Order: sequence, then structure tokens, then C-alpha cells
Amino acid sequence: MTSDGEQKAAIITEATRLFSRFGLEKTTMEDIAKAARKGKSTLYYYFKSKEDVFAEVIRMEIAGLKTAIINAVEKEEDPYNKFRAFVGTRLDYLNEKADQYISIKDEYLKHYGFIRDLTSDYSDWEISTIKDIVVYGRDRGLFLVTDSESVSRAIFFALKGLEYPWVTNLTRDEIRMSVNTLVDIILKGITKQ
Repeated sequence: MTSDGEQKAAIITEATRLFSRFGLEKTTMEDIAKAARKGKSTLYYYFKSKEDVFAEVIRMEIAGLKTAIINAVEKEEDPYNKFRAFVGTRLDYLNEKADQYISIKDEYLKHYGFIRDLTSDYSDWEISTIKDIVVYGRDRGLFLVTDSESVSRAIFFALKGLEYPWVTNLTRDEIRMSVNTLVDIILKGITKQ
């Protein structure tokens, strides 16, 4: 007999595969149930709707992204490299997921509000992580920042503004070059002269 956690994981695995292939709009609860080899009643026991299933898939993807960013940033000592690791890992991960979720890429703007609501806690975490890097650089005498909160928010919003065009229009090599250029522009703007 499988546990609730195993049942839910099996549903999420199949839902992830279906959402990545067909997108949110074209995937139904019936599709998910069939792929997971569960009855629809089992799905409704764990999730109220396909949007709830999708939200869980997004939460799992966010957890994976957070782990990747934390691991990349912690490997670096230099504040510049910490920030490069943050931006580069973030965009690499998003680019990989955009390729995986090709149909969602096309639906992204249509579901932007829904996705934004799902990711608001993650956005707060990103701002906090950027702030930690900025403060780390300031404390080492490299960055001249008096309001680390405002600087962190500005950097976050600059990254968010570039996220969709970069992930949908650039290759990984182009993203890496753009990341290095952006990091130089942003960090040299707050570097002591």
C-alpha cells in the first residue's frame, strides 16, 4: 500500500510531464488521473482543481531553483562571483524549464497573474538573497551602499524585467554573456571608486 506522500508524488510527477507537454489550459484532471493511473476521486482527494495541481508543480520547481541558487552562491567567496552565480544559476534554471515547459512559455503572459501570485514568497526570498550578497560586498568594503533594501529591490526588478525576453529569445551562451555584462553594469554602479 502506498502512502499519501507517495500517491501525491506520483500525481505530481505525471502532472509535471503533462503540463510541460500540453500546458495548463489543455491539461485536464482526467488527463492527470489517467497518466497517474489514479481515479479522478483520488486526484480530488489531494487537489481541488488542476490549478491546485499546477500550483504544487510550481512550488516544487521553485524549491529546486532555490536549492540550485543556494548551492551556487555558497560556493563563491567573492561578492561579484556570488552575484554572478545567483543571476547565472537563476537564468540557466529558468531557461532549462522554459525549454521543458515549451507550451507554458507560450501561455506565460496569459497566466502571468496566477503565476505571480504563486511565486510571491519566492520573489521575497530572491530580494532577501540579493540583499545578503549586497550586504556581504558592503561589509567587505567593495560596495558603497547605504540602502541595501532599495538596491536589492531595484536589482530584483531589473532581473524580472529581463527574465522573459532572455529566457524566450536567447541561447544559453547568449544568456551567459548577457549575465556577465549585466552583473558588471549593476555592480560597478555600486562599487567604491
